[in-house]
Amino acid sequence: MEAEAQREKEAGNAAYRKLFLETAVRHYTRGALLDPCDISFLTNRAAAYLLMAKYKECVRDCDEAVERGRELLSDNKLVARALSRKASALLKLAACAADYDPSIRALQQSLAEHYSEETLAKLDEAERARKEIEEQERLDQEAADHHRDKGSEYFEQKRYQEAAMHYTEAMKKNPKDPRVFSNRAQCHIYLGALSEGLEDADKCIELDSTFLKGYLRKAKVQFLMDNYENALATYLEGLKCDPNNLEVLDGLRRCAACIKRANGSDASAEDLREILGDLHLNADLCNKLQKSMDEAVVLKKEASDERLKRIESERLARTLEDLYLSQVQQRKEIDESLSRVHQEFEQLKIQQDEVTVELQKVNEQNENLLGQLSDSREHFEWLLSEHDHLLHERDNAVREV
Repeated sequence: MEAEAQREKEAGNAAYRKLFLETAVRHYTRGALLDPCDISFLTNRAAAYLLMAKYKECVRDCDEAVERGRELLSDNKLVARALSRKASALLKLAACAADYDPSIRALQQSLAEHYSEETLAKLDEAERARKEIEEQERLDQEAADHHRDKGSEYFEQKRYQEAAMHYTEAMKKNPKDPRVFSNRAQCHIYLGALSEGLEDADKCIELDSTFLKGYLRKAKVQFLMDNYENALATYLEGLKCDPNNLEVLDGLRRCAACIKRANGSDASAEDLREILGDLHLNADLCNKLQKSMDEAVVLKKEASDERLKRIESERLARTLEDLYLSQVQQRKEIDESLSRVHQEFEQLKIQQDEVTVELQKVNEQNENLLGQLSDSREHFEWLLSEHDHLLHERDNAVREV
């Protein structure tokens, strides 16, 4: 079985050298089945996948090789090789600075398994690349914040076209910020570009499904398009983000009124409950909505329109204040956690540098010893030559006597 597996490995290696990668993968796969204790089949197949740009398959094989290698107490060099190849694949998949972290960890683990100058150079290169991308991301975020702020200024001035242009520039610098899509959607709504507004609102929700404004923008566009049922469903999705949000509750009432009006009658709270009941909501959400609706009806009966607005404004202000304080506390905790992680990382980096220096010293000592051994061998050979010469002279002297 092992002999047959070895033949598969040799055939795979031959195909790999000729860049017949699919053929190499087939040979390595058969070899791995024949000899599952030899993880080199997995590392070799990972190398083929790497050249084929099948990076996820490469990472999968490397992870399996590392896990199996540690279980079988395989040669550390093979485990280190698997980790190094995994890092190479992860580097190819990296799209932002944070994506470099798994690759860097894999390279550090590879060095811990077996020191290699090539792996160390690859680690240095990955860390430099991450720093460069982090700096570029920082500059892009600053530019994105600048354009978002300018867009908000123009929006306040009701210059919606200019505001939308700045939000577009902000998206180019940071296409993953749901806020700018929400803001530009609002601009499109005021400009009457409802299709573009709906597209931005959908993108906002896609980026952050917990960001309420995305649902508010989308529902508003759907309402203006007379798609009241769709708008109602979107408001219900937004209700999951904040069951007590007054704008969502008001939107639900307006949608119910329009749906009822389209059927030739006026809407009441009971009509809204009936419409919502047809949507088969889960019990928890239904209860929360029922409670919020009941509270809204009571407030409306007990207070004038002006007083209701004041009460709702104060309630919203308290909610926003609580949310802000909660975010401040969370940000503080996150900053403290990041600071601790950064300190630990710096300590690990210092330890890594110390280990690298020690390894270099050991390598230098090894080279010195090899040099001394070479000198001793030459001296020994010279002594043997002198010994032979003396024996020859002695023999000649004996013959002359």
